[in-house]
Amino acid sequence: MAVIQDLPPELLYRVLDILSDIYDHSPATDLLNTSLVARAWRCPSQELLLYVLPFERRDSYESSPRPLPGRPLLEAELDPYDGWHLLELLSGAGATVRSLNIFTTDSEDLDLGALNFATLAGIHTLYIMGRFEGQPPIPSNATIKLKELFLEPGYLPPPDFLESLVRAAPFLTRLQLHLEMMPEEEFPEDFPEDYTAVLQTLALQLRHLRIHADATSTPTRPRTVDLHGFVASCTSLRSLELYHATPVSIKATLDAVRSPLVLLATELDVKWSEVADEEGMAELVDVLKQPALRQLKRWRLVRFSGYCSSGLRGAIPQWANACRACGVEPRNHLRFFTDDLP
Repeated sequence: MAVIQDLPPELLYRVLDILSDIYDHSPATDLLNTSLVARAWRCPSQELLLYVLPFERRDSYESSPRPLPGRPLLEAELDPYDGWHLLELLSGAGATVRSLNIFTTDSEDLDLGALNFATLAGIHTLYIMGRFEGQPPIPSNATIKLKELFLEPGYLPPPDFLESLVRAAPFLTRLQLHLEMMPEEEFPEDFPEDYTAVLQTLALQLRHLRIHADATSTPTRPRTVDLHGFVASCTSLRSLELYHATPVSIKATLDAVRSPLVLLATELDVKWSEVADEEGMAELVDVLKQPALRQLKRWRLVRFSGYCSSGLRGAIPQWANACRACGVEPRNHLRFFTDDLP
């Protein structure tokens, strides 16, 4: 412990981040044992440790008779099976949870009114991907720590709850909008009118926006939610992430951006990647001419390497060189390292 507690915070965070791979829970489970020596960790190392304590599986909270008090939790997932039991445990212990996920629930599966305000106030990230009844009371003068919100138009929370949540969250500057999971027949034509005011309020304080959707609009596949109208309302954006992206959809979205971006991240559409060639890459490079990118510092390009056409794969250096020529750092899907760009 004399060594690990003195590691620079950036290096320690990277070590813990690797060990807590979301796709392999066994290392994260092993890291639960570090709580035995966590008292010897000094801040900020002790603060970083809490980010690798998962709380999303039954064995995480049934392995000990008293797993909750005094232990900050990285993540809790409320699903149709154990969500009610987990919510009961969280509220009963007044647990601190950094990320709360409401996932695939119906209203009869989950009563969010059972969540006490102390737990709600400590949440940094809230994913709403399910339905629920009830809502925790939020005092009119309260302040909560919420920084990031995940919304699907098909699972919007009651407007009064969203209004009280946004009103109490001055640090809420990140939003994820997720559309592609919804069947086409369930797409709403737009955000319901009841949500107009609260979404406008939220848009004004956003600095980071992530859109999981095909943002293009065609006669055969109309854009059912007015994504570009919402983007235009976000007047303080600094970073934008676009998934299922093509040069056309990227340009159309950037046309709606009203503030200079510092960070752009794009995950290329699979179908486009399968057929794109050097000409397609030239169209992608042309995105750098957009006015919204005049202050861009970094562009992260994520591609499906298994589906990427040979022409597109061979043209990646063209994109990277064009970025550098504009003073923009090119990055790929890796979090910290960029030297392996082809």
